[in-house]
Amino acid sequence: MNLRDLSAFIAVCLFWGLNFVVAKFAITGVPGWMPGFDGVPPIAFAFLRFLALAIVLFPFLRPLPKQWGILILVAMGMGCVQYAFIFIGLQTATPSGMALVLQSGVPFVTLLSVVWLKEKIGWARGTGTALAIAGVVLVVADPAEFTLAIGLLYGLGAAFVASVAMILIRRIDMKPMRLQAWIGLLSTPVLFIGTAALETGQAEAVISGGWMFAAALAFTVLLVNVYGHGVFYFVLQKYETTLVAPLTLLAPLIGVVSGILLTGDPFGWRLAVGGMLTLIGAGIVASRPNRQLPDAALVREESL
Repeated sequence: MNLRDLSAFIAVCLFWGLNFVVAKFAITGVPGWMPGFDGVPPIAFAFLRFLALAIVLFPFLRPLPKQWGILILVAMGMGCVQYAFIFIGLQTATPSGMALVLQSGVPFVTLLSVVWLKEKIGWARGTGTALAIAGVVLVVADPAEFTLAIGLLYGLGAAFVASVAMILIRRIDMKPMRLQAWIGLLSTPVLFIGTAALETGQAEAVISGGWMFAAALAFTVLLVNVYGHGVFYFVLQKYETTLVAPLTLLAPLIGVVSGILLTGDPFGWRLAVGGMLTLIGAGIVASRPNRQLPDAALVREESL
């Protein structure tokens, strides 16, 4: 990979990693930074995120898709359900914990491809899958932090839903930016109904967040989605998946480090050992091609 592409890709991983902290701020606020701002309700934040994404990517909506049934299912999995789970989980979970738990999407897709697509995995991918699952279990299963664990379980659910959608994506013939535009458009009304039915005080929360909340929303839409996924798929078209996928592990690593440094996430032995096992396992799986689903190792990027 040449220096220009590598630099652009490292910037993408930086934005993706910092996104966990930015989302945490938008949902819960940051004590001491903005008194009076306690965060925007999670489903409302997801609604605003996808509304803004649909507006920014509006030109990519044409031509109209033909595979409506599959597209709607993918939009629910990759879009509103996944992000609603992530943001609800971040109300109590730490950014570093969420960054690691979402890596479970890699072994989920591998196992689902075995069940649904009859993919055969060798000992290396089998070992990597087992290590990643063991690492996630170690991070999540902490009875001393029951509330934290509940938040991470939402992240686990988000990873599973995204993995199912990843299997369905192989049936859709659509460019990445166009697919993102339709995911944004189809997710928006569902999330609007969800926040209207289940949450209150959305407008007051957004207003109290002021320019800092607006900046957080712009960060997650423009830098994480538009720039991040634009560069990501450009690099993916130019280089082999087995080279690109392991490099994306920089994103959760940055997510863990930024969570510890910026939001004061506790760094105990469970996070250290579980995180190491998760990243090693995901790295092994990412470096081994999936014959039935070549982009299976990249499912976690749809969770950023």
